[in-house]
Amino acid sequence: MNAKSNDAVSASYLEMDGMLPDILTPGRRERAVNVQVETNILEPVSHQYTSTGGGITRFVLPAKGVLNAPAAALCFELVNGEAAGQGTDSRLSFHPSVGGVAMLSRITVRCGGSILSRVDEAALYHMVKNQFVSQQYRENVLDVRHASSNGLYTKILANPAGSAAQVGFTLGEGLVGYHQLTNPDLDQSNCYGDYITDQANVKHGKARNKLLRSFNLAGQGPEIAIRLADIVPFFERNQLPLLGMAQVEIECEWHRGPDAATTYANINSMPVVVDNPTAGGIGATTGHNIGFAAPPFLSLDYLHYDEAEQAKIIQGIQQGQYTFNFTEVVITKGINPEYTGGAATNGPVESNHLLGMMGKEVKNIFVVKNWDLNSTQGAAEKNNQYAGAFTHRNDQLWDLKSAAVHEELYNWIINNERVYDKDVKLGSMAQHYLSSCESNWQCLPGQMDTLDFNQDVLNVLGNTQDAGTVDNTNAVSGITQRYLGANAHVIGLNLDKYNEMGNARGNGTRISSAPIQFRYQCNKANTGVATTERRAAINLTFFIEHRRSLIINSLGVSVSDI
Repeated sequence: MNAKSNDAVSASYLEMDGMLPDILTPGRRERAVNVQVETNILEPVSHQYTSTGGGITRFVLPAKGVLNAPAAALCFELVNGEAAGQGTDSRLSFHPSVGGVAMLSRITVRCGGSILSRVDEAALYHMVKNQFVSQQYRENVLDVRHASSNGLYTKILANPAGSAAQVGFTLGEGLVGYHQLTNPDLDQSNCYGDYITDQANVKHGKARNKLLRSFNLAGQGPEIAIRLADIVPFFERNQLPLLGMAQVEIECEWHRGPDAATTYANINSMPVVVDNPTAGGIGATTGHNIGFAAPPFLSLDYLHYDEAEQAKIIQGIQQGQYTFNFTEVVITKGINPEYTGGAATNGPVESNHLLGMMGKEVKNIFVVKNWDLNSTQGAAEKNNQYAGAFTHRNDQLWDLKSAAVHEELYNWIINNERVYDKDVKLGSMAQHYLSSCESNWQCLPGQMDTLDFNQDVLNVLGNTQDAGTVDNTNAVSGITQRYLGANAHVIGLNLDKYNEMGNARGNGTRISSAPIQFRYQCNKANTGVATTERRAAINLTFFIEHRRSLIINSLGVSVSDI
């Protein structure tokens, strides 16, 4: 009788080969299950980091229970300085858009020597995915976890244009009327019915709970808690049966910070920013090197089911296989070349990019654009502003942004067919196609579609003194437009048949033997005036999401694209 029962169970697993039991899928259970939850603080097996060289942290997960992967979190605290006496309390803050996630360069998940999932440029990828969640979630959840600054405040001018004359309501470009949107961690300003500072000028200090402490004050600063599912798509909807898997390792590679002797004006990218970018003499300051207050750790939840449920998991692995479909993201890069036209000329600069992915089932593609600041021409024009916005060197967002560029147009060729009959030129259409990748692209006005840097469009973002006068230069005015404007212009392509089907096999688009092609064009200019030139090359970063399958069976763990 028992033998017959075991044979029946074996047959059922073979019949449903690859299907997951309900306890390995997230969501509600249709039956009562006994489970004990063990919360564990997992210390790394190795950790090293220097500000000038970056570093690596490795974790080894014990083979027990079922890992509640969507709840796994990476936690750490940063300090300004690397030795006793170094650093300045509260001079540096976390990145406004992604917070402490800016520290992550690459994160890799391995099992038994095989790479299950790897995300390169993890912070930049998170910046893209971050814009698909609601403003409320960014402000009330992610800002708490990551110490980021995604707040939004409506500034209502008490006296438009600084004059009793109400014409300021309609003058647009020269004078701004009625209200603007500001980031409260970039601008603190008096406005109608809300006088939050004791001076007439706009202030720019960030909240103390988002500021790094000096080395001597380690342990007193904000602690970052990054949910791995927000960075690695593999963790989003999978419960990993560690009890039936080989050793699972998680490796985090960290972005390096600047050398202590490098002045702020000569830094083009780092994981943190200065608290107040308008402070006098900030460009000449040094001592911006960073370090960890203590080795990072993982906060993990292990689910321990009763013996009967665990036996079913083991039996399913030994007599069949479990298949976890998940989204993997790969990265490739391209360059839109430098403009070589003569003085006082402008013109289109085209580039064609082959992305490969033959035989893969692709779901979404995102394109991030940033000016090359390391070339001779890029360095010459890195501090330029367009309609008041820092789209080149941005010492609050650094390169964790995607810059709008003049007169952009693009198209895709998938399986030897053009995706759009006409090249996409309008910013509103580009945002529409991008929004179809997920729920909606939720950036601020003037961050995505600028109507080719129309000042009226960008003036929706704060750039005025308390009196309402437009000013994109002085410290006494709002800086929200300078740092956030025109810096969320991501290009997106959705290749899923139905977003609701998620990672179901066949939901994406299978790429044939012909590689994916991306054709891009923008307008660049040799104006002859240093402050208005836009000749430098543009670096394009492609994030390509495609479906993969994690297969667990008696032979071990493998990953397949089929």
